[in-house]
Amino acid sequence: MLRESVELTGGSIDFDGLTDPSCTEIRGVPDSRELLQYTNACMGVEGTALETTRQALVDKMGSAAMVDAAGVISNFQRMVRIADATGIPADGPMQAMSEDLREQLGINQYVSAANTAPSSLFKSLMIKLVGVRMLRKMIRESSS
Repeated sequence: MLRESVELTGGSIDFDGLTDPSCTEIRGVPDSRELLQYTNACMGVEGTALETTRQALVDKMGSAAMVDAAGVISNFQRMVRIADATGIPADGPMQAMSEDLREQLGINQYVSAANTAPSSLFKSLMIKLVGVRMLRKMIRESSS
């Protein structure tokens, strides 16, 4: 949904960097350098890296942004672990709207991807059409 809303507002994001462990910045994402460093440190095991990147993020974006980033990282981990452990499949709209991104990022190669059956071409097209229309409406309403 983030990708769709960014594109609908005329922006773009380079998602290719997310699959590259040496990626240090993502075009189209403000302050991505600090966000990536903090995210990698949160997922790592070295405590000093976490302290250093946390402070760098606070210095660049402020305390509230660091708390938001910590919440997103933690919540994503929680949701993914629960879904993977219980075998919850991706729902139809999410599956259809993320189809090309999942392929691009290699997500379909993960073992848990087998929990989600492929959508038919017709279903994927209908969900994408409805989803884009809903996003456009939400963007119009939020900017008025």
